[in-house]
Amino acid sequence: MKNNILTLFVSIIFSIFLVELTFKFFYPQELNTPFFITGENGLVLNIKNEKGYHSYQNRSVKYKFGEFHNREYGFNKKKEKILVLGDSFTFGWLLKDKDTFVYKLNKKFKDYYFINSATGGWGTSDQLSYLIKFCKPIKPKNIIIIINNGDLVRAYNSNLFYLNDENELVSGKNEINKLNKLTENSFYKFLINNFHSIRFIKIIYVNFFVNYNDKDKLTMDSEDANNRLANDYILPKKLYLKIAEEVKKCNSNLILINLAWRNIEIDKNLIFYKENKNFFVNNDISYIDLNNGMKTVHNNKKNYEIKNDGHPNELANEHFYKIISNKLENILN
Repeated sequence: MKNNILTLFVSIIFSIFLVELTFKFFYPQELNTPFFITGENGLVLNIKNEKGYHSYQNRSVKYKFGEFHNREYGFNKKKEKILVLGDSFTFGWLLKDKDTFVYKLNKKFKDYYFINSATGGWGTSDQLSYLIKFCKPIKPKNIIIIINNGDLVRAYNSNLFYLNDENELVSGKNEINKLNKLTENSFYKFLINNFHSIRFIKIIYVNFFVNYNDKDKLTMDSEDANNRLANDYILPKKLYLKIAEEVKKCNSNLILINLAWRNIEIDKNLIFYKENKNFFVNNDISYIDLNNGMKTVHNNKKNYEIKNDGHPNELANEHFYKIISNKLENILN
């Protein structure tokens, strides 16, 4: 009996080893460390006080994260703080620290410490949720929110904040996916970062279960999303007014910057910002539109994208840095 059990155990181990070798040599996967966690209300955050490894094709980068779920660059923290929020474009997806525009801003404005808490997949509701929890502990002098074209569509998809029947802004919770909680397990992190077969299984699960279940959500290019953004400005306005309120509570100054990765004149998901500039003026909210400074990028997008990925590359981040730093010089100096 014991011999049979031992034989079975050895057979299982050998089979797993054989499967892993097959994947490694014939169908290798990109091994990454999960670097997201999910809060109690369903807000997705970067991990904190840890490292994460991210690879894609010929790119491989190491991220370090700080106490506020921010990307940690190693700059002097004993300066006036500027909190920067946004999505993966602001985070610096697949880029080394020194190649991100927030890192470059830290280098230029030596009297300030820019805290990059941007997180992949974030929208306006996520930014507001983060501010409510972390603005007072951080105590930033300024808060810069980098707007991307998917921010409001993601806000409509989110349950973190929504409008009730009286069009009042109400806080809620996002559903927490079981896989998201699993990624916070240390043993799972070890497996997914070292075993090609486990990585493959995860991809299959995400494609067939997670992405499939999300099929009914608004997408950035959907006609439904375009119509809602064009005709219903109540949610965006309520969100930005609430953001301004939270910023005032922690004695900070708010600066909104439209990154203009897509042309505001033709991208329907940016129509709110195109048609509501007076809203920001009337509510004393500083709003900066980078569209004019992004014409070169709009006309040569492939030169500024990570190949086969679509996120801004090193050249794009240098361009972001130059036009954003020019805008901030008069504000910060």
